[in-house]
Amino acid sequence: MSNSNDDLELADAAVPKQKFHESNAGDGTTVFDQYLTGLPLVMSFGSCFITLFLIALDQTIIVTLLTKVGEKFNAYDKIGWVSSGYMLSMAVFAQTWGKFSIIFGRKYSLLAAIILFEAGSLMCALANDMNVLIGGRVLAGIGGGGIQSLVFIVGSEMVRIDKRPVAFALLGAAFSVASVIGPIIGGAFTEKVSWRWCFYINLPLGGVAFCALTYFFNPPPPRFTWKQKLEQIDFVGIFLLCSGVVLFLLGLTFGGTEFPWRSGAVISCIVLGGILIILFCVWNFKYSKNQIVPTEITMTPKVMFPVMTLFFLFFGFISLLTYASAYYQIIQGAGAISLGVQFFPFIIPTVISSIGTGIALKVTRHLKPFAVFGGILAAVGYGVLTLTDVHSTSAQKIGYLIMPGASFGFLMQTSIMSCQMEAPKTAGSMILVTSFFNFSRSLGGTLGGDLAQVIFNSSLNDKIKDAIKKHPDLFESLGSYDLSSMTNNPALARTLPSATREVVFECIMGAIRNVYYVSCASMCLAFVMTVCFSNRRVPAENEVAKKEDVVGEVDRTTSGDEKSMEPEQNQLQEETSQK
Repeated sequence: MSNSNDDLELADAAVPKQKFHESNAGDGTTVFDQYLTGLPLVMSFGSCFITLFLIALDQTIIVTLLTKVGEKFNAYDKIGWVSSGYMLSMAVFAQTWGKFSIIFGRKYSLLAAIILFEAGSLMCALANDMNVLIGGRVLAGIGGGGIQSLVFIVGSEMVRIDKRPVAFALLGAAFSVASVIGPIIGGAFTEKVSWRWCFYINLPLGGVAFCALTYFFNPPPPRFTWKQKLEQIDFVGIFLLCSGVVLFLLGLTFGGTEFPWRSGAVISCIVLGGILIILFCVWNFKYSKNQIVPTEITMTPKVMFPVMTLFFLFFGFISLLTYASAYYQIIQGAGAISLGVQFFPFIIPTVISSIGTGIALKVTRHLKPFAVFGGILAAVGYGVLTLTDVHSTSAQKIGYLIMPGASFGFLMQTSIMSCQMEAPKTAGSMILVTSFFNFSRSLGGTLGGDLAQVIFNSSLNDKIKDAIKKHPDLFESLGSYDLSSMTNNPALARTLPSATREVVFECIMGAIRNVYYVSCASMCLAFVMTVCFSNRRVPAENEVAKKEDVVGEVDRTTSGDEKSMEPEQNQLQEETSQK
């Protein structure tokens, strides 16, 4: 086994300098073994598209069913976990799935992730109490974290990098559109059929994708024995990373909602989680022989800048999605289905910019200008969003969402391409860079959602207190409503008398605007990151190394005085000819 890996590392090093060559997977196979064409490519990529769409849909489809579920199970105090349980588990396990895919193979790792996601969805659909529902969401999130990492890894390995922009454009459009239309589908099911269909829908679609991948996606398996596979699992690193991230995010999720920020539970979670994350960094970068996050990735600035761009993009995106929805539902009185229509000005530019950027990258091969332009659109667009008020016209509401939607397509596409182009050439780097990219994206979205909730609740609390001081006569009509109930359930504002309702709407709008300010700051940081992107162009077809380039160069390298290399060279040629 070691001879085979040595041969592949020799092949990596032997490629002519003018040719672009990605690292091999680190599992005994070459990058050329993974490419697909024809029907297997179409069916495998289509299955990846479907599964990514489903896990993105699952992030937001539950928005409109939370009240119904809380009423069904008489557990309003736990409804926040229906969303948090999914998002947290997605973020926690996103990075480890990349390492597992090297050890056990991308095909079986992806199929295992789909099984977990489907099993979690079935648990949710059949749940007879809130605890089972939350458990199902956590299980689905673990599988979803694997799907979101592995779909981009598998999609990257299916096609050469010069063809990848269009593939990523389709995947990016699937993710963004599914995230936005989730509330529409969830609302339609909840109102017209049953909330359980929000989870049943995953079963047939996921089943089709699973069957198609099983039959059409057949990459060469990793060339490890089971003993070697187990030896490559960093159990200590996985424990430290997962437990640290779980505790830290739990502290942020609990703070200000389940418990006061100064409570022992919140402080303990944040402090202990932080300590475990620090211990993970020490273990991973200093002692681990099978790093989950390789040192060369974190020490490559041109990889880290795109990674941070996606962190800030999703930090602001999830905040916008959550509280723009609150704006339309609470202040504008939009129903579940009409809410989706309100987001069309976001969806349409996202799809156009995603696909348009993919085509433009394919034609021009210039990456950085599109990234910087997307960063400018994001910073300006989210800044314009802060102009939204209670009485914004339809034209204003449409216009405010266009630039944020367009920026999403530009930044999503260019960031992952930039990451992969600058990935180190050591074995397995492309896979681990892609999973690290998705880990950062999930972490940004989770932290963004948690911080947005904290800012909204705190701001609304303060603004309602100020409003009561300024208008005590109006708030005498509150009757059975108290301050805490208004903060925890802003939709109660629509039941107030008109004069009081107008004041409360202004309070809610002010709290939403504060969330937009933070989202705008996040997008400004994303823009700064794009300025630091690599100037490297996407390689053209004739600039990408082919199998014959590698073998031919190995032939030359092993000739003459380097006779000691002949056994390895012969083995590599034999393996290449067999494929």
